Amino acid sequence: MFDISHNGRTTFSTDRETAVALGYPEDVIAAAEAGVRTHAAKAECRRRIYAAASSETQMNMATAAAVISAKEASARTEDEAAILSGLDDAIGWVASMRGRVSELAEDAALDIGDDANWPPLPDGARDVVDKF
Repeated sequence: MFDISHNGRTTFSTDRETAVALGYPEDVIAAAEAGVRTHAAKAECRRRIYAAASSETQMNMATAAAVISAKEASARTEDEAAILSGLDDAIGWVASMRGRVSELAEDAALDIGDDANWPPLPDGARDVVDKF
């Protein structure tokens, strides 16, 4: 279901068949359907990120990054260096996840819910998440 607008007319909660019957142009229908798919891909991305690291975990990771980064590199412990490295992996993973949103939204043949269509969480990021 999607909402669709064209030439000052809006129809709410409709489907392709009804939109066609109401005379909406194909390109307008396709854009409305793409919007639904984009929304679904964004929601799945968000769900997967928060499944890997809750908002509380992410806040704790950010706090640790700030504290550790404030130290001179030579004053950091091995554990602190590993945390920063894992955080770098986590940030890169989130960027990759967000990058997949547009790809998944554009290709209706790809299953948004299939794990194979999303980048795996790197081990370094998983290790950091487990600490927090």
